[in-house]
Amino acid sequence: MMSKKIVALILTVILLLGFAAGCRQNTAEKSSSTVKKTIHIGYQASSSLTILAKAKGFFEAEFDQDGTEVKYFLFVAGPPMVEALSGGRLDIANLGPLPAISARASGIDLKAVGRAYSDQLYYGLLVRPDSAFSSVKDLAGKKVAVQVGSGAHLFFLLLLQQNGLNHSDVNIVNLPTSDHQNALATGNVDAVATWQPFVAMIELSQAGKVLADSKHVIQTVGVYLARNEFGQINPELIERFLKVHQKTAEYLQNHPEESFAVISQESKVPVDAVAKSVKSIDWGLQLTDEDIKTLAEAKAYLKATNVLKKDFDISELIDRNYLNNIGVK
Repeated sequence: MMSKKIVALILTVILLLGFAAGCRQNTAEKSSSTVKKTIHIGYQASSSLTILAKAKGFFEAEFDQDGTEVKYFLFVAGPPMVEALSGGRLDIANLGPLPAISARASGIDLKAVGRAYSDQLYYGLLVRPDSAFSSVKDLAGKKVAVQVGSGAHLFFLLLLQQNGLNHSDVNIVNLPTSDHQNALATGNVDAVATWQPFVAMIELSQAGKVLADSKHVIQTVGVYLARNEFGQINPELIERFLKVHQKTAEYLQNHPEESFAVISQESKVPVDAVAKSVKSIDWGLQLTDEDIKTLAEAKAYLKATNVLKKDFDISELIDRNYLNNIGVK
């Protein structure tokens, strides 16, 4: 039979081990609860609302409440943004229809969680002011600059189809949209297909004139594309991002002149071009049935013309749950 001293010693050891385990658990729980979250936001010079929210500190005002860090990444177009989303270097970004559809067709697990913008005049095909071209058909055999893989690329392909042409009837030059104005002005290309605010910049600088816009070609729907894995782990961060969009859109509406100046300063786009480029944009977040129909029609066209090698149901791209959770129907 064990002595009282031995029993007491054993009990002491058990208590100490239990205390140590409890401390480790508490420390782990505390460490887990204080892990700093981060949201990586992608944007372009054309992402006027994101630029305004960034400049005004609206994202920080929202996410600093629980210590979430906000990191921003600037891109020149949608395709490299898709690559960054795919590689986990971005969590959310606004993109045009072609990059979003192409990403999903490639099997990248991304979701359109809200509408970034809708605009009938978002895309434009421009030629030099002194050009003799009077119709899209006149561009057969000519050099046209476009950022391949962008929404402007889809617009141009649809425009060609509407005018009885296809991509092989013109010489498409893959050129970053930031270089379009110079390429057009120097005569290196005969036309450029681009998006706002570059359409407005080229017009206002008198480097080009609009030969055709997207009004009668495609209803432009830009979407906020989020990594599905990130959204499933951090749904509240996606929802709060979307709320900042709403706050910023309201600020832009109530303070247009100040907003144009801020966007201009941040994006290096002339203020008159900023004002002209956003005048017809609908900033409503809702992804309507008509928006989804537009995306489905764009996808069908891209598949029929072999731009997409793999088809998918457009519903696989859409996730309205975040909008529903913040009361956007």
